[in-house]
Amino acid sequence: MADVYFPAFLAVWLSSRKTRMKDDAAFPLYRAASCGLLAMLVGIGIARFGYAPLVPALVAGHWFSASAAFWQGTINLAGYLIGAACMRVWSRPVHTRPAVAGLMAVTAVSLIASAWNGGELYQGIWRLLTGITGGALMVLMAAAVVGRAPPAKRGQVGGITFAGMGTGIMISGLLIPRLLPLGLPATWALLGGFGLIAAIIVGILMPPAIITPAAKTAEKRVANRPVTLLIIGYALCAFGFVPHMLFLASFVAIGLHRGIAQGADIAAMLGIAAAAGPPILGRIADRFGFLRTLGCGYLFMAASVAIPLFTGSPVWLAASAFGVGAMGLGAVLLTSGAIAHLVEPPRLAANWGLATMAYAVMQAAVAALFSSLFHATGSYQLLFGIGAAAAFGSALFVFAAQASAAHVDVSQSA
Repeated sequence: MADVYFPAFLAVWLSSRKTRMKDDAAFPLYRAASCGLLAMLVGIGIARFGYAPLVPALVAGHWFSASAAFWQGTINLAGYLIGAACMRVWSRPVHTRPAVAGLMAVTAVSLIASAWNGGELYQGIWRLLTGITGGALMVLMAAAVVGRAPPAKRGQVGGITFAGMGTGIMISGLLIPRLLPLGLPATWALLGGFGLIAAIIVGILMPPAIITPAAKTAEKRVANRPVTLLIIGYALCAFGFVPHMLFLASFVAIGLHRGIAQGADIAAMLGIAAAAGPPILGRIADRFGFLRTLGCGYLFMAASVAIPLFTGSPVWLAASAFGVGAMGLGAVLLTSGAIAHLVEPPRLAANWGLATMAYAVMQAAVAALFSSLFHATGSYQLLFGIGAAAAFGSALFVFAAQASAAHVDVSQSA
């Protein structure tokens, strides 16, 4: 009997392997994911989050005042919203290779142009432009990479792609302080040069494809019910991420009187987790499903945000930073992947663009709210408490979306 079954088993195995090889040839997973990682690294990790380590040097170098530095960050966020909105309403086919490489090149040129101290308005123009390209890249990469991946590989590919954001944050935190002794112009120019090289690499390696948006005549509503619930949960996630992103290092250094060095160590842990989280969560999502992983991830995030309410132990605070950092950026991957499962491919860019806009608006509002609350109360615990409660609320919305998704026909989704 073994003589009969083994050749049959071998034939089936060879056939399935040929099918997988054919699928991989149709969609070069790792090449596309690597291009996505570079796009997120340049467009978000460096161009957006890399600005924060530059602010003290910009103020100290009298390029502009501290209040003007805050204005520059606000302008960048406004550009991010514009970029995401433009991609959401774009109605023409998009050739992904030239689009992604072109947006990255514009980002790189904006960084290089920032090397000249032309005043607040001049810098504001380039910060606005990098925000626009970052928002457009965030939406485009979900459709160009995550949306094209086979469902069984979507988490893995998306994890690599969105790990670029955390990698950019980590690189910025490590690299920029070492570049600043060369001077601000050289720092800006080197960052832009790196972005230009990355754009050229993506222009060569990015798998060619065309994204065709859904016909406007078929649009009756922006998102179906599960996607709407997901977007609400994703926006609430900003409440859980902002306290650690803005206040955890200060809590350790000032609130616990442990000094700047320990505060910086906690911030570094947040960056490392932001780079490691998406690939790990992507693998988990491929096995257990995006909605289930996202809901459980938000519960884990809520627990991580709440840790400083109960203990100041360095080990537990490091675990808190890692949990929030991993899930804070992992939510990007998991939400985009979940939406990709709930809508037709032509609708992914529009729905993910709406989610990106909602999160960006909420993050800006929460940052302003928490800054005001801390100024009024001086309480870190209040911020962590609100963040933990909101992250728990995010989980409830995701579980509601999971229950509702069972009744959604993707072919009928808006």
